[in-house]
Amino acid sequence: MIADHKTTRILLTALFSAGLFYCGLVISSSRFDIWIGASIVVGLLLVCLSLFMGPPTNKGLISLAVVGLALFLAAFILGPPSEVPLITTAEIAVYIMAMTESKFPLTKRALVTGIVVGVIMTFLGVYLMLKLGVVYFIGAEMMGAIILSTRGKYTKEENTIVVAIANGSSMICAGILITLPALVIYETQYKPPLEPSIAPALLTLPFIAFLIGTSALFGIMLLVPFRSHFEKQPWPQLRPQAEIIISMGADKTAKKDVLVGLGGSASYVGATKIVEQATGAALGSVPTAFRTLVPATGLIPDWIGLSNSPLIAAIGFFVGWKRALVLLLGSTISLTVWLILEFAPLEGIGAHLQRPEILYLVFGVFAAVIVSGITSARQKKTAIQEPRSTVRDEETRETGAESEEPSKEMPSKRVEVPKLMRLKEELMSVDTILHDIREIAADPQGFLKSRRGQVPPWIALVSMLMYMAIGIVFFWVITPFAGLQIQWALTMLGPPVALLSVYFTARAISETGMLAGYISDVMAIPAILLFRVSFAAITTFMTMIGAFQDAAIAFLVHLRLGTFTGVRGRDIFKAISVAAILGTSVGSFIIFGVYKIYGFGGTEFPCPIAQLFVILVTSLMGLGNLQLPYVDRLVQLHPALANPELALIYVLAFTMFGYLLSRQLLRVGLSPITLAVGLLIPPATTATMMIGALIDYKAKKRQQQPEKVDMMQITTQSPEYNKTSRLLSGVVSGEAIVIALWALSSAMLLFI
Repeated sequence: MIADHKTTRILLTALFSAGLFYCGLVISSSRFDIWIGASIVVGLLLVCLSLFMGPPTNKGLISLAVVGLALFLAAFILGPPSEVPLITTAEIAVYIMAMTESKFPLTKRALVTGIVVGVIMTFLGVYLMLKLGVVYFIGAEMMGAIILSTRGKYTKEENTIVVAIANGSSMICAGILITLPALVIYETQYKPPLEPSIAPALLTLPFIAFLIGTSALFGIMLLVPFRSHFEKQPWPQLRPQAEIIISMGADKTAKKDVLVGLGGSASYVGATKIVEQATGAALGSVPTAFRTLVPATGLIPDWIGLSNSPLIAAIGFFVGWKRALVLLLGSTISLTVWLILEFAPLEGIGAHLQRPEILYLVFGVFAAVIVSGITSARQKKTAIQEPRSTVRDEETRETGAESEEPSKEMPSKRVEVPKLMRLKEELMSVDTILHDIREIAADPQGFLKSRRGQVPPWIALVSMLMYMAIGIVFFWVITPFAGLQIQWALTMLGPPVALLSVYFTARAISETGMLAGYISDVMAIPAILLFRVSFAAITTFMTMIGAFQDAAIAFLVHLRLGTFTGVRGRDIFKAISVAAILGTSVGSFIIFGVYKIYGFGGTEFPCPIAQLFVILVTSLMGLGNLQLPYVDRLVQLHPALANPELALIYVLAFTMFGYLLSRQLLRVGLSPITLAVGLLIPPATTATMMIGALIDYKAKKRQQQPEKVDMMQITTQSPEYNKTSRLLSGVVSGEAIVIALWALSSAMLLFI
């Protein structure tokens, strides 16, 4: 133990010395400010603490955490924004984790493993969100089990901590990628010529870190006071994951299956990267990868064919063959437009997605989703009310009068009254809030034990108010990020709508396993039509709201996972706090590195969800100016379409086609949103996903499905299907490891 403690001190000293060396590099490049000086002071303090001091006390931990948070916020409030305070804050977090006495399941090996796996999963989440517009949190439990098993006895509790850190970091980072790339896509593909560009000056590392960090800090506790509302839901996505975590300790063959897939994928992708670096060839897709050998293949755009990615192929398996077919249908329609209406030009994916036919097809899909949501809500309300009225009518017919027996609903209503009164008291009573704050400050664990782990609702209210204040200060008062300004009234409207949206999103996840939340998107309508904000302002505003929601979802999901695997809520909270730090630091570097190296909206990273956001916002802007969006491009197809009436009929035909096709998909139980994603991602990506979809189809066809499945139980799969799933989880992880390490190294080189 003494040797291990000494090794930890040496490693920490080396790490903090590297941070001081980086500050020296920054100063040598003729750049110095107060924050670099503060970072040097903190770095020297950490070196001294690592060399000469023992484990910190609780007061010492709180003091270090306050220093780190104050340095992080002050650097952005007082400016100029810099990546150096971000690095120093991460160093403080590392010191706290390394020097704190570990308690099961928050052991040092669990924390270190969670950070290692978290780097991989964070990149994977960023990669998939920018590539496909969806994120599949798969593989973290497998990788965690393998690493933990090599460093002692495997435990499900420690692996739960690993999964919470890894997937939590990925979820928090993915929240800003729904809309943030839209700013780049808008300025490169849709912006009017005379409108100035703000993206290059705005999308900096400090800006990205600020969005992730503040959203995570104030969003984590948003849903926790309402966790009891989700305890009886089936959570179909979490139960299989919990089953893997629990069973990995007894299944030795699972490790071998994952390692085989991981090694094969990593070797292939690594060899591809080496060849690209050595020859300068672009091997991202086939057949364009062979253009040096077969020049004719250069006539085919690189977004048509097959994507050279084992990860994309494996994702098709986890998407499922039915959903993959819907994606393929969308890509087939997109390819047909390119062949027939665009006459197969050699253009990038961005120019293709600007075609009005594609855009108005997507409008039709949106219309179908909205109509379906309204209809389903009405049907659900009717289904709940009708049985009650029927019972009352039958009683009246039998007795000739109203029954004297109390209605069955009355007791539940009487029970709800004190609950509502207590909720009102907890939210509105200043004395109650102050009393709770004093108890939390004196004994946090005792406070939670006295309330049986239930967090008071005023915590969510305070989180929203503080988030509003941060938004107003940074985007209305001091505007440190490229002078970007967002109206204070709009900032005040956002968090309450986000709370409503995140509640229904959590209900969708807990009941169906699907992430489906659209309420917050409605905020784009008043923001544009009433406040008349710029595209950069509405994009930043919606990015903050999206990340705020995803941080809340990340904590709630892993709280529930902890109940399945026997991990306490306070341990999950600490793990998610580490995930927030990891997402803010490493996640920011990954996102910024991808943006600087590849950009957003191209063939490598088409950002389909951001494309949808651009379509939505620009359409609303056009409607505000009484203009029908994108019809001016129809003249290139035929001169007659210069007539506004004919252009309207033409685009409405595509809208109606998208609507009717989406309605048909809904009738057979498939998602129209999947069709929209298929329209907006490169056909080469969809075609590659069909490889995994075919494997999924054959595997499910061979196994015998049970006639009845209890929603509260985990659906079992055949051993052959499980083996395939483990192999392909390794394939996904293998490419993620190689690309994550490469992207991180490339991003770090940008600052040296």
